[in-house]
Amino acid sequence: MKKSILNLGKQLNKNQQQFIKGGDNCYYYANQNFCFADNDPLCIPCNQLHNYPGAETCPQIDFGCFYD
Repeated sequence: MKKSILNLGKQLNKNQQQFIKGGDNCYYYANQNFCFADNDPLCIPCNQLHNYPGAETCPQIDFGCFYD
C-alpha cells in the first residue's frame, strides 16, 4: 500500500516544482504561449502586463514594453 501511494502521479522537473511552490510564473506563461508586446497582434499588450503576476521578469516580454 505504501509503495502504491508513493508512486502516484508523475515526476515533476525543477521548473514545474518551482511553479507549484510559488516560484515565478514564467514557466506557466511560456507553457501557455503568452507573450507581451505592443507591436505583435498575437501578444498581450504591454499595458496589461500588470495583470499577470511575475510577468515582468519573464523573457517573453518585448523590449518596447519597458521603454517608450
